[in-house]
Amino acid sequence: MIFFKGILPDHFFLHSLIGALTIGTALSVFITIYIYPVLVSWIFKLERNKLNQLCKLSPSLILSCILGNIFHILLDIPMHPFNPVLWPFVDPYKIVGFLVLLLAPVGDISIGFFRANILTNLITGLFGIAVLLKSRNNFWEKILVGN
Repeated sequence: MIFFKGILPDHFFLHSLIGALTIGTALSVFITIYIYPVLVSWIFKLERNKLNQLCKLSPSLILSCILGNIFHILLDIPMHPFNPVLWPFVDPYKIVGFLVLLLAPVGDISIGFFRANILTNLITGLFGIAVLLKSRNNFWEKILVGN
């Protein structure tokens, strides 16, 4: 959170279940309706009208945004030494990710955090490369537009 830099850890309210289900969902819906079609049509050279039709406000869009926010939080939990997932009910400093603990030599949380970040970024990076390599035969249009 840019506004609280130096006061609060780098991810706070939006990484709590309350924040993800409220402001996080509202931001996700807004971005999906107004920004996503513009960027995707420009980057992948897809027809913007098709994307605009797909990105209209609907119950399925809201549910998708809620699920995306929840899964983001669940993927963050293992690799952070600070997890506000149950804030304000549980102190965020009492929830340390299991990868951080597993990869921390003799309890050095900062090294565990560094190693957990490398591991998770490596895995997601390899997954991203695999998806990009699959990008033939109108792959992006099939995935992003559904044709």
